[in-house]
Formats: sequence, structure tokens, C-alpha cells
Amino acid sequence: MQHKKIGFFTACALVVANMVGTGVFSSLGFQVAALPSVSVLLLLWLCGGIVALCGGLSYIELARLYPGSGGEYHYIRSAYPKVLSFFSGGVSIFAGFAAPVALAAITFSKYFGQFYTGIPGKWLSIILISIVTAFHCFSLKLGSGFQLATTVIKVIILLMFIGAGLFSSELANPLDLGIAQFDLVASKGFAVSLVYVSFAYSGWNACVYIFSEIKNPEKNISRSILIGTAVVTILYVLLNFVFLKTVPIKSLDGVIEVGAVSAKAIFGPSGGKWMAIIISLLLVSTISAMVWVGPRVIDRMFWWKDGQESTKKVEVPLKAMFLQYVVTMALLITDTFEGILISAGVLLCLSSCLCVAILFFNKRQISFQRMIAPTFFLIANIYTMVVLLT
Repeated sequence: MQHKKIGFFTACALVVANMVGTGVFSSLGFQVAALPSVSVLLLLWLCGGIVALCGGLSYIELARLYPGSGGEYHYIRSAYPKVLSFFSGGVSIFAGFAAPVALAAITFSKYFGQFYTGIPGKWLSIILISIVTAFHCFSLKLGSGFQLATTVIKVIILLMFIGAGLFSSELANPLDLGIAQFDLVASKGFAVSLVYVSFAYSGWNACVYIFSEIKNPEKNISRSILIGTAVVTILYVLLNFVFLKTVPIKSLDGVIEVGAVSAKAIFGPSGGKWMAIIISLLLVSTISAMVWVGPRVIDRMFWWKDGQESTKKVEVPLKAMFLQYVVTMALLITDTFEGILISAGVLLCLSSCLCVAILFFNKRQISFQRMIAPTFFLIANIYTMVVLLT
């Protein structure tokens, strides 16, 4: 029986769904205290998109050099000593998939709680992850169809929300385009906030994890990464502009459900509640994407011998899916939202830098022009990590 593969549109939907999720609907509340400026915050999100795009261009080169599924684990195993591949595998399980699923579920419960408070938030998160995981246990075709449909719905609703916000007559914060505001760009607060933003953009590399399950992978992976990342960057900048246009900065400080607060300002208390539940349902697409991709990476790490792809193609890696489910449940029960977000963001940053660094010492020649993006990606991420640790 021929193993079913997914095409460009589903691969692109996977990238968009992995990226658009928890971060953009929650992390602004952790940035406004250090960066109380609309223009600087928008620049922050634009910078995050540029860094993500550079990371995407770097991973396209890595996919050409080392074709195969597994993402960071596959690249690091191919180029570094084996011990580093175990580190990368652990990072992928915890920070790459389990942590984002847990964070998306927590955010879902916060937004859904604006509409219905009958179920405790933690239990609501557990129920949601259990249902989505069960859904993906059936087949690749069913899972990919569900993913494509939920992502299309997500983008349409976000565009409608952005449109309503842009045409809203309220202006809660000045645009403060003065040069003095950009002193904040050199501050530690900007670098720390970039960790939150980078986590919000994480997912631009989603399709490389399932390289072998994509039709014509070298072409479709490049297109899906570039188009998906560009679309998400535009959405993120516009969404944050709407959030900052409709809600005073002081009212956003420490708030997780930023989108719900903005929705109330745009649509009123009643409309805001309905928008909150719609946003919560959008997060189902993000959880679905992580539940779909994560187990396929874990499957490669633990159940394939010596990093080689198995000759027996399994549509649904049930053992790996169960392992990711268990790790996600443990995170939900034992840690806090901000704690999970910071630790996951730093680990993902370190793992991505290890991968991109491969391009600088591989034996195959890469043109100078194609090394600009990897260089910028490494500089931006290393700077962020150094500032965090000092």
C-alpha cells in the first residue's frame, strides 16, 4: 500500500497553524511593562518576523543538505556528535511540542473562561488535549484534512478581527513615532521581549519535521516556509497594532487573554465574549498541528534504528503520540504559563542556533548571498540569549 503524502497547501497550513497560536494572543501582556511604546512594540514584532524568515531560509538550506524527517534532531544527528542529538531530541519533545501544546491549552482555557466558567481551566485544558490527540490517532488523511480546514477558518477569522479593529474609531494609545522612543530598542527589555516574540513565531520550521510525508519536499517545503512565514508576519504586526490601538498599554500589563480584552473594546462586552470563544477555538488548530507533527519527530528519535527511516511506513505513530501526551499533561499539572514559555523559548532558540551553525562548517559550498540569512539569524538569537544571561 502506497504511503499517503501531503501537498503544498496542507504543508503551508501546517506552518501557519504552528505559528499562529499562543504567543500572539498572550505574550504582548508580558512585553508592555518593559516597552511602553506602540512603535517599539510593533518594531519588535516585525523584527521577530524577519528573524523567523531568516531561520526559514536557513532551514531550507539544511533540508537541501540533509534531506529527511526529524527537524533539529535529524540535522544535529547528521552533523554533530551523537550526544548532542539526544539534547536536541529532548528539546524537541519538551520545548518544541509538549510545551507549546500545554501553553496553547492554557490560553484556550483563559479565553474560553471569558465565556463559560463552569469548568476549571486546568481540567478544560486536559480535556481539549485529550480530544485532539484522540482525533489524530486515526489516520494521516483525516488529520491533514482537519488541519487544513481549521487553519483556513483561523486565517479568515483573524482577518475579520483585524478589519474590525482597524476601522474602530477608538485610539487607546498614541503612535509615538519619535526617535527618542527607539532608545528602548537597545534595552534589555527589548531583548527579553524578543524571546516571547520568537516563541510566538516558532513553528516556521514545522514542515521539515515531516519531510518524508510531503510530496516533492524540496520544492514544497521551501514554498510553504517562505509563504507561511510571510503571511504570519503580516498577521502578527496587524494583530498587535489592533491590540494596541484598542486597549491602553497599562491595561495590558500581565494579561494573558490580550485578544479578549481587545475584542471587548471593539465589539462591546457581549461581542467581546463571543470573540473570546472564537479565539479560543482558533487555538484548537495550533494544538492540532503540534499533536500531528510532534509524535512523528519523537517516533524518529526513539523507535527508528540509528536515525534511519523505517522501511515500514506507519501513518500514525501511536507510541510517540502517547509519550507526547504524557509529557504535556505533566507540564500542565506542574508548571506555570510564564515559566513554561520562558524555558521553552530559550531552549528552542539554542537548538535552532546549533542547527543553523551547521551551514558555516559543512563541506558543501554555499554562496555568500545564501549565507546572509543564517548569519543574521545567529547574531539576533545569540544576542538575545547573552542579554538574558547577563
